[in-house]
Amino acid sequence: MKLAILTEGGALLIALLLASFFAIELFPLTHEPVRDLMIGTAAAIPPFLLFLFSISNAAKNIPFLGSLRKMVLIEIREVFSHCTLIDIIIISLLAGFGEEFLFRGLLQTKLGIVAASIIFGLFHAVSPAYVIAATIMGFYIGVSYQMSGSLLVPVQIHFVYDLAALVYIKNIGPIGRI
Repeated sequence: MKLAILTEGGALLIALLLASFFAIELFPLTHEPVRDLMIGTAAAIPPFLLFLFSISNAAKNIPFLGSLRKMVLIEIREVFSHCTLIDIIIISLLAGFGEEFLFRGLLQTKLGIVAASIIFGLFHAVSPAYVIAATIMGFYIGVSYQMSGSLLVPVQIHFVYDLAALVYIKNIGPIGRI
C-alpha cells in the first residue's frame, strides 16, 4: 500500500516538475469535463472485460495469459489484499493522475505514442507478460488521448480500470487451483 502510494505519487510529482521544466501545459485537463469523464468511463470497459477474461479459468492454458493470470491472482492480489476501499480509491486516483500526466501529458507529447507506451509498459515491469499487457494498455490509452485531445480522458480510463480491477481481485474470494 505505502509503496503503491509512493510510486504513484512520485510519478505525479515527477510529471509536474518535468512539465514545468519543459513548459508543457497539463492544465486545464479539459474544456468539457462531463463529456470527457463519460468517454473515459466508457473507454475503461473494454480493457476491464479483457482483464476479466485474462484472469478467468478459460485463460489458464493460454501461455501468455496463463502467466499473466497467475501473477495477478497471486502476487498483485497479495499486495492489495489488506487495502480498504478508500486505499484502493486513493491508489487508483494517484495512478490515474500520476501516470497519465507523466506518460500521456509529458512523454507522449515529447516522444510520441509508441515510445510513451513502451516506457509505460516498462514502468509496470512485474513480469514479461505484464510489461506486454501494460504496453498494449498504454497504447490504447494513448490513442484515447490523441483522439480526445483531453488529458482527463486517459486519467479517467486509468482510474476506472484500476479501481474496478483492484476491487475485483481483492473481493473474488478463494481462488482454488491456479
